[in-house]
Amino acid sequence: MSVSDARVLSRDAAMTPVSDTKGHEVTICAPNWFDPRKTYRIANAPERTAALEFPGSDLNFAARILYAEASGSGQLPDKSERDKEKAAILNVKHFRINRRGYPNNAYVAKNFEMVCKAKDQFESFSDTNTKFAGSKEGAAARLSKVECADLEEALEAIRKFFETGPTEEYTFDNFRGYRPGGQGTPIGRSRFWLSKTGKELLKKQP
Repeated sequence: MSVSDARVLSRDAAMTPVSDTKGHEVTICAPNWFDPRKTYRIANAPERTAALEFPGSDLNFAARILYAEASGSGQLPDKSERDKEKAAILNVKHFRINRRGYPNNAYVAKNFEMVCKAKDQFESFSDTNTKFAGSKEGAAARLSKVECADLEEALEAIRKFFETGPTEEYTFDNFRGYRPGGQGTPIGRSRFWLSKTGKELLKKQP
């Protein structure tokens, strides 16, 4: 196959084969990123977040964080369990939006990126986290087929969250990796709980 015969990447394809200059077939990860020119609102959102608009770039950032934090298919083969874990993580992030106290009363996150970048709150936000760093829009093209599918699942989870809204069942403001006997409700390979601060905030405003 010559270079001129190379197939054009499709936005709808998670993995697209193309030819390189030596005629070898290579596989490129092409995630279905959110359009950074558009803004999105959360369906069925509480008053606290109902009027907020989230740019596509914020949702792409949230998907990369979710990809880095949630269990991948290699760790958790059951997709339905992976979906539940991702939904619970997104509910944690949503709980913190437009609320004081994370990490202090001087800081109020207005979007998912601000939630994740809050000081000392989430370990996944770091260039030393190989999954987070490796999922930048340019770097993501080099992801393996399995990792590309996991990133696509994270984007899918964000879309579902925005289409359906927060889940009352997942009213949490914290999560950590699962360990037997650890604090919280186990979902997937993580454990979730609502802190004392979260309970007080929930009483004041859903």
